[in-house]
Amino acid sequence: MKKWYSFIDKIYRKENLELAFKRVKRNNGAPGIDGETVSNFAYKLEMNIEFLHERLKTNTYKPSPVRRTEIEKPDGGIRLLGIPTVKDRVVQQAIVNVIEPIFDKTFHPSSYGYRPNHSQQPEVY
Repeated sequence: MKKWYSFIDKIYRKENLELAFKRVKRNNGAPGIDGETVSNFAYKLEMNIEFLHERLKTNTYKPSPVRRTEIEKPDGGIRLLGIPTVKDRVVQQAIVNVIEPIFDKTFHPSSYGYRPNHSQQPEVY
């Protein structure tokens, strides 16, 4: 197995940040605490990618607080959500893009939850 010593240079690559944004855009989602929408982020995409690239490269990136919101559950209860900013979602996805292919290989074959190309239920024949 190949040894990895640092992921950060792979995370802050502009191509990776752009791919991360495409995945965030597909999901759309609500704005975070800063009020910025996915559409607004896309409008200034080049500037935003450059900002994230430089901040991650120089170790000066600071995530924002999450926006707290409540949604009603079907049973009448309340579910608390924390909604990150679009910038933070892009950074989180950029990290996933780099580490997921590496660590996915180490998961148990019967582990299905939250994994790409694995349904929550194994196929039964």
